[in-house]
Formats: sequence, structure tokens, C-alpha cells
Amino acid sequence: MGKLIRLSLFVAVTALLGACSTTPQKPEHKGNEQIMAIQSQAEHAYKLAMLDQAESLYLEVLKSVPNYAPAWFRLGNIYTRTNRHEAAIAAYRRCIELEPNNQKAWYNMGLVRIKQSTNALNTASNQGDADSAVGRQIKALLDALNQLQSQPQTTAQAGL
Repeated sequence: MGKLIRLSLFVAVTALLGACSTTPQKPEHKGNEQIMAIQSQAEHAYKLAMLDQAESLYLEVLKSVPNYAPAWFRLGNIYTRTNRHEAAIAAYRRCIELEPNNQKAWYNMGLVRIKQSTNALNTASNQGDADSAVGRQIKALLDALNQLQSQPQTTAQAGL
């Protein structure tokens, strides 16, 4: 009888130790095909102007492939369209770090900076004396920026 108890105890302890020593399952990393599918979905959402969905999908792609410049470029465009200018600049900068010769990213970053300048000058025009020398300079520069932005879109702007 003592042998039976010891044998049962041995089996129970062995089973418990075996259960404790098993390695927890690691989460599966996304494979290339899955990343490509997510990228395709992101591009589709982007083209349909479903920007929230496209943003989430591009961010998911970047979790697996953080140095994927086209996703950073698209995020810059999404942030520009949703008036998140600082985020757009950061995304374009990352794209340019990865692809220094990406003229579209440089161009779009310049457009965002022009928008930021216009916003700053709009605020400045409401401050102080509009008839002062600085007030007239602000108005002249603001008029020039507004005129520049009202011109028909070029091919590069269409990339936004």
C-alpha cells in the first residue's frame, strides 16, 4: 500500500513539474505574405480615403517592417490630410531618412511647412496693429502664401 501511495505521489509530482517546465507559446510573428496583405489593405483603404483604417493598417505594417519608407510616406500624407502637421513632418522625415532621394517626401514636407507658416501668420495677423510695418509685412507674406496654395495642384501635390 505504501508503494502505491509513493508511486501515485511520484506520478502527480512528475506531472506537475512537467506542466511547469513547458515553455509558454510565443506569439507568432507575421510572415511576409501576411504583411503584404496588410499593406495591400492599407493601400486600398488609403485610395478610398478611409484614412483612419489606412493609418491603423500602415502602423501595423510598420510594427513588422519599421524601415518601410512607403508606409512612412503614406502616414505623412494621412497626417497632412487630417491636419496633424507635426506628425506629418515626423513621418516624412522618417521616410527621407530611409530614402534621402525621395523628392515627393521632401516636397510634401515643404507643403506642410507652408501650411504651418500660413497658420502662424494668420494668428499673427490678428495680433497687434495691422497698419504697422510688421503688420503690413505679415499681410503681404500671408497673401503670397495663400496665393501660392490656391494655385492648381501639380503632379507632386496629387501624390498627397
